[in-house]
Amino acid sequence: MKLNFRIGNLPKAVVAGAAACTLFLTACGGPGGAAAGGELDLAALNLDSSQEQQLQDLYEAAIESGETDVAIYAGHHDEFKGIYEAFEERFPGLTITPETYVGAELQTKLDAERQSGNHVVDVLSNPNADRYADQGFADKYKPATFAMPEWAEGRLSLDQIEDPDGFYYAPWALMFASSYNTEKLQDSDLPSSWTDLADSKWAGKLTFMDPSIPGGTMTVLTTLLQAGIVDEAWLEKIGANAKVVAQDQLALQSISSGEFAYQPLSASISVLNAKQDGAPVEVQFFDKDNVIATEKWMLAADAPSSDAAKLLLSYLYTVEAQEKTLEAGNFPINQDESLTSPHGWPSLADAAFVELPEQSVMREKMTEYGELFKSVTAK
Repeated sequence: MKLNFRIGNLPKAVVAGAAACTLFLTACGGPGGAAAGGELDLAALNLDSSQEQQLQDLYEAAIESGETDVAIYAGHHDEFKGIYEAFEERFPGLTITPETYVGAELQTKLDAERQSGNHVVDVLSNPNADRYADQGFADKYKPATFAMPEWAEGRLSLDQIEDPDGFYYAPWALMFASSYNTEKLQDSDLPSSWTDLADSKWAGKLTFMDPSIPGGTMTVLTTLLQAGIVDEAWLEKIGANAKVVAQDQLALQSISSGEFAYQPLSASISVLNAKQDGAPVEVQFFDKDNVIATEKWMLAADAPSSDAAKLLLSYLYTVEAQEKTLEAGNFPINQDESLTSPHGWPSLADAAFVELPEQSVMREKMTEYGELFKSVTAK
């Protein structure tokens, strides 16, 4: 990305100066060699004429305003790097500043910006986006390129993809499965279902993140429990078979080092990243009952670079962004028929996953299972 410093924490005057400098460089054939402003070539995005015009209009408005840097607050950014870089190349003069904020830190940051009136964030990405929308931290915006996929009906609650109130939309999903050390286990050793992991033969071979801490493990177990795929007795048995750690990354490190053989309840993209870094790990998806969680993105309230932010949000649903999503190991909500996963993974339309309930049900069940999750940690 062109700007890799934290513009979001600089005074507004400095931000404006940095944006002006960027515009000067690009207009004069600087980095990228493309001029900011003017007619865009959007043919590769596979849009209709109306969508192309909306993106062109947003681009021109962003350039004219001088508010050309999009500050994104999210829990992670590594897998989005390809999308960010492609966006900056596709729309000369626009830049992205990724900021990592989650949980209490994100809440504190948003509260501080509201109280001070010094708004920095333009885009929010969070699996629980509705919480922040309910507090007034988002503005309604439906991306010009968004469409509800035909496959979604009956397979997940549609509010996991599109907010009924129009605040958030999901361009892709995470898939949770399992990881294993390829030097410790062969294909013939692997479990065939979640149920298998409760067998005593897995005692001392498993590790996973504490499910009482908000995160992927809590999400997976809540989804499985509320769907009746597993029960409390299963959870007690798998807890007894495993070493429970504070972070998902710690569990993956133990799998990578060979300390443990198998990590259930993990995010496939994290395993893929470790594998690409040379770790002897592999992803396992089951033939059924995998778990997904949608990544919800929305326009921040009082976003200083609102036009550029709207352009980015619309870009996320294009073929170009979908291709980058697949490369990173995520699953586009709408996957163009011309694209396939370079990792041999199925599209969401073909994936075998547990039905994802409404946001309100997930939140209610997480609270309901709270004491049960804590009991696993205590063992």
